Amino acid sequence: MANGSEPRRGTLASRLGPFRHPAYAIYWTSGVVSNLGTWLQAVAGSIFIYQLTGSSLAVGVFNFAGFIPILLFSVWGGQLSDRFDRRLVVVASHVASGLIAAVLAVLTIAGLAGAVHVVVVVFLLNVLWALGKPSLVSLVPNIVPQEDLQDAVGLNALQFIAGQIIGPLLAALVMATAGAGLAFTINAISYLGPLVAMAYLFRHGLGGPEAARKRRSDGLGISAASFLRANVWVPALLVGVTATAAVTEVQRTLAPGLVHEVLHLPESTAGVIVAAQSVGSAISLLMFMSLRRRGWARRAASGGLILQGVGIVVTAAAPNLAVAALGVGVIGFGFSLCFPVLTALLQDGLQDEVRGRVMAFHQIAHLGNRPFAALFVGAIATTFGLQIGILAGIILVPVGLLALRAAWARLPAAEVGAPTGS
Repeated sequence: MANGSEPRRGTLASRLGPFRHPAYAIYWTSGVVSNLGTWLQAVAGSIFIYQLTGSSLAVGVFNFAGFIPILLFSVWGGQLSDRFDRRLVVVASHVASGLIAAVLAVLTIAGLAGAVHVVVVVFLLNVLWALGKPSLVSLVPNIVPQEDLQDAVGLNALQFIAGQIIGPLLAALVMATAGAGLAFTINAISYLGPLVAMAYLFRHGLGGPEAARKRRSDGLGISAASFLRANVWVPALLVGVTATAAVTEVQRTLAPGLVHEVLHLPESTAGVIVAAQSVGSAISLLMFMSLRRRGWARRAASGGLILQGVGIVVTAAAPNLAVAALGVGVIGFGFSLCFPVLTALLQDGLQDEVRGRVMAFHQIAHLGNRPFAALFVGAIATTFGLQIGILAGIILVPVGLLALRAAWARLPAAEVGAPTGS
């Protein structure tokens, strides 16, 4: 873990928080670049598929192909993370991803890419993402000191949301002007971001092979399954992560159909809808550190789920783009009240020798549920209409609230630094 002492309140270092550590600042910035490309690809791909097929169900299939690898391969990614040099895993996965993304860009520019090509490529990219992401997120405790860990985790969510804001807006602009070929090219280039961050970690000896050797030695007798059984607060938090994340997939899958079939706007406007959710998330994340320090984190997590339910109703009833954007913005705001709290609790409470494997389960909870959410709401929307498809996501709210109640009852607050408050 990086060295450093907690700065005095009111100093410049205190205001910078985790960003006062150069390794984290580079890691965070590279993540924004990578996430920008990822969300550009996701939204542009959805629009491209809809343009090719005119079907919301086809968009659901595209999103299914993008997220099912997370369900299938994340556990393997966690095993790689706990057994090998995490920096090398990140480098290998991102080099391969950049090459595959470049192939799709070339095919699209040449006019040879069809729906099948896009689906196959998004599947392969997310196989590599699932294998590499546990290593990437598990490096955070190696580059910031303990007192900055929870804030760093919250800022990581802001990194993800920053990509969500810029990526969809850029997708809307690029798809309306230059087309999918340029969008896929930008995504291929974005894989360079994490490679720069890993080069910095290599140069400064952070997260190196000695940490991997220690994990292999200390973790030989610990399985992720036994750890989860002995720490039942972890599965409860993971169910909460699943619920709050799946709500966001409803609007993302149905965004192209919503703007075209209900609001009677061009399909490219779907990027505005997805970006509105990200703006709501970003506003909420800016409040995260303050809420945590005041001891309101648990209350905020539950309130976030309730706000997501409100946002679903507003979006389903929206008569125009402005109201739809407001609704998905509330969904995003609620997500970012809930998700960082649960993620920070996990990162802070996990032993390094099992962190990669357990965070792989977190990855599954966050994104691995989405293939089924995408197919489910796509089928509901095709059968019963877009508004009914959107409203179907509201069932996730009580599921999440019950999971959080179970987690708070079992959380060893003194051991993991859990936030206080009801």
